[in-house]
Amino acid sequence: MADGALPWSGQPVRLMNSTPAEFERALRQAFAEGVTVDDSGLLLAADGAQLHFALRSENGVCIGALQLPLLRVEISVRDGSRDGAEKLLARVDRATLRGGG
Repeated sequence: MADGALPWSGQPVRLMNSTPAEFERALRQAFAEGVTVDDSGLLLAADGAQLHFALRSENGVCIGALQLPLLRVEISVRDGSRDGAEKLLARVDRATLRGGG
């Protein structure tokens, strides 16, 4: 799985309107003790897989008076089967969705 495309985006990098703290909070709410922090980012272990998220804040987006943070999330599969990684990434995707209208 580590060399293959990521299932929901086909890319190992994602840009999100979030701060690192908000992203970590969303993962912790969904996965509790499965989330750990190391010097290079967040590590998530669940569903027979282990994913790493390297987080880097980028210049935010400004729309009028609205300022949105921008977070670069680099995702790598550290361990597990392709099926386990796909299931875990799908759960991460749902856990980090934001409302809209």
